[in-house]
Amino acid sequence: MRNYLVSLAAAVLAASIWWTSAHAQRVTAAANSRLDEVVVRGKRQIDPAADARLQRQVEVALAADPYFYSEHVSVTIQNGVATLHGIVFDDWDLRNAMRISRRIPGVKRVVNDLEIKLGGE
Repeated sequence: MRNYLVSLAAAVLAASIWWTSAHAQRVTAAANSRLDEVVVRGKRQIDPAADARLQRQVEVALAADPYFYSEHVSVTIQNGVATLHGIVFDDWDLRNAMRISRRIPGVKRVVNDLEIKLGGE
């Protein structure tokens, strides 16, 4: 009886190992066929014309604000990221320039490269 149980357990174990490996092969084959369908696309091309339009829009918005003196601030745009360069006179002007720039549709992010000259010195 003991030999019968041992051989039965060995047969069950062998069958489960065979089923597991066969199942793993089917799953792997199905996954490999799905992987062949994946399409990889390159990076989006930078559009200099769109960046130039955005730059002009940000510059006009900064100049149009009655509470912001924009003569010492320049703007560069690269791939929708606006970078503000130049001089502002206090922290309020810096935050105002950032706020105005962020509100322009198409600006993804605003990078502050402004220098604060307290009191206009």
